[in-house]
Amino acid sequence: MKKTASLLALACVIAMTGCTPKEEVTEEKTARTVQTAAVTTGDISSDFSYSGKVAASREVSVVPTIAGKVTGFGYEVGNSVGAGAVLFTVDSTDLQNNLRSVEANYDATKLQVDNAKTTLESNQILYEEGIISKSDYDKLKLAYDTAEANLTSIQIQKENLEKNIADCSVTAPISGVISARNVEIGSFASQSQPAYTILDVSSVKVEVGVSEQMVNEIAIGDTVNVLLTAVSPDPLQGKVSTISPSASQAGTYTVKITLDNSRGLLKPGMLAEVRFITDSSSDTMILPRDAVITKDGEVYVYVVENNIAKKVPVETGIESGENIEIISGLTTDMQVVVKGQTYITDGEEVNVSNPEEDVLRVPVEGAQVQSEGE
Repeated sequence: MKKTASLLALACVIAMTGCTPKEEVTEEKTARTVQTAAVTTGDISSDFSYSGKVAASREVSVVPTIAGKVTGFGYEVGNSVGAGAVLFTVDSTDLQNNLRSVEANYDATKLQVDNAKTTLESNQILYEEGIISKSDYDKLKLAYDTAEANLTSIQIQKENLEKNIADCSVTAPISGVISARNVEIGSFASQSQPAYTILDVSSVKVEVGVSEQMVNEIAIGDTVNVLLTAVSPDPLQGKVSTISPSASQAGTYTVKITLDNSRGLLKPGMLAEVRFITDSSSDTMILPRDAVITKDGEVYVYVVENNIAKKVPVETGIESGENIEIISGLTTDMQVVVKGQTYITDGEEVNVSNPEEDVLRVPVEGAQVQSEGE
């Protein structure tokens, strides 16, 4: 009986507990934290780079026309030289002696020609009047013709010797800078080894090997940026001068870029990075590349208005490094989510927290980044 009463009491307690209304528990949703950046305008370009070395626009090896002992030289390595300047001289003593002998022979033969001519002219009248025979006249004419032929031959010898003597003074064929000197006073200069090497560095060239995938993106006359850190942190401008029509054994196409070197700062052998620009835009909208989302065939960004994330479709253009061009869809007064964009949805409330509570601005190449209030 007591056991039955206890069970009834417990049942009443349970029933009363079940009838007590439950207290509602509500969870407050925390807004996601994101960072934003203002849409920036600037210049952007897409490019690809290859490395190469600076070389002189022309390199000329100088060899003597006349071999002989060097009697003097006038230029050292590193000296500038003008076209026509005498680089070195070789001994011309034997040639000078030969020339004097030939000149004496020339004078004697010239006298023979003059005498033979006078005799022929004086006997011409006698021949025409029949006083001397044709045979005698022909002998006189043969003597004149022979003497004149000898004089012509000696004249050629004389001119050749004069030229050879002049060639003993070896001159620079071009203006430039001496890069090598291989002669000393008393050494023997011959045609088998260059005596001097001259570089024309008024302009220089950079040669790079371009892949088959990119060679058709380049045309002769294209302006390119050439970075030579040994000279300047800023790129120099050059022009594509030649493009090889066939690939090298390495499978690349040799492209030559010409740069002005009127200041003489660019030295052969310097390392260079050549940047070929394939596309460019000026005064266009730019965003960090990561801000743009591509999903299910859509390209869009999130902009924040009154702490609400709004999905905005955009059309993109040139990509360069960490930046991307925005062709349409945005205006420069919009704040675009650049961090946290992959975790939010359209219409979601967000908490904007930018570093130092400043609005981030997109870095544009060549421009200084500033925060509001600076």
